[in-house]
Amino acid sequence: MKPLVSRVLALMMLAILAWLLLVAAGGTRAPLEPNKLIILSTTDVKGKTSPCG
Repeated sequence: MKPLVSRVLALMMLAILAWLLLVAAGGTRAPLEPNKLIILSTTDVKGKTSPCG
């Protein structure tokens, strides 16, 4: 009977893992907006905010 219990537990764990992967993959994703500009930083490499040149 013990091998049957371990198989059932393994099957349940596999089902839970598959469900978690499906939930994570089907989560809310931000829609792609290729015409939108996102500014990540306003400083240059040295940390200065003055114009380069």
